[in-house]
Amino acid sequence: MTLERYVDIKTVSKYTSLPVKTLYEWSSTGRIPSIKIGHRVLFDLHDIDNVMAKLKRPCNRSDTVANKIIKDIQGYES
Repeated sequence: MTLERYVDIKTVSKYTSLPVKTLYEWSSTGRIPSIKIGHRVLFDLHDIDNVMAKLKRPCNRSDTVANKIIKDIQGYES
């Protein structure tokens, strides 16, 4: 992991495993915050961590297990 806070797009790509093209698209549409200095685009890794955390899908394992149990019970009642 890098010790730098502000990094270029290639570093963010390695950090997140997302393609550079996707990161440029997200940056240009405002989906991820970026800093443009001349022709350079920099990213704050704190912002990247926050964006990635918001993209996490919740673990709904309990819902899946509950639905399976209910289906099993309904199957026995038929």
